[in-house]
Amino acid sequence: MTDLLPVDRSRVEPAVKTLAEAFEDYLLLVHAAPDPGKRRRLARAFCAVAVHYALRWGKVYATGRFEGVAAWLPGEHFPMRLGKALRAVPLRTFLAVGRYGGSRLRTAGAYLDELHHRLAPPGHVFLFILGVRPDCQGKGYAGQLLRPVLSRLDREGRPCYVDTVNPDAVPMYEHFGFRVVESSPIPGTPLTGWALLRPPSPQG
Repeated sequence: MTDLLPVDRSRVEPAVKTLAEAFEDYLLLVHAAPDPGKRRRLARAFCAVAVHYALRWGKVYATGRFEGVAAWLPGEHFPMRLGKALRAVPLRTFLAVGRYGGSRLRTAGAYLDELHHRLAPPGHVFLFILGVRPDCQGKGYAGQLLRPVLSRLDREGRPCYVDTVNPDAVPMYEHFGFRVVESSPIPGTPLTGWALLRPPSPQG
């Protein structure tokens, strides 16, 4: 993990900024907030929830100049329960998600949570969120974020789970050893959800 920067509360702002830029055109947020101005604000609130929650219950890492950020959670801390979320995330951040269109995330979020609950094995680690700034994509930063943590999980013999509604992300995850365990339309939306699982490598 020496190549990654651990994110703590003093580094929340640059971590959220990077993720918000990465997720501004994420299909889930486009569905929730078609208006670009509102979606920009929703992306910031959405990513701030993820960073604060993962700081409290998991780990957040960034590349050296915050080109990319990834947050990881032990499986038992997901899905987010209200009590845990309120202990981790500022109330104003939750309110901002709702203000900028987050209510339209509920159906998709509940569906993805159900996939997670059904398909992820005990003892897994959840790749909660991973994003690279648009100007830095395609330059290897996602790999920098993934390799050290996945290597540690291999040594520990722990599987890793991730989900996405971005079809372009699926081949990237497959490159790092994930395999699609289910893909299906998300009811009430134009989106497809992909659930991917990575078993620990015996070479880890």
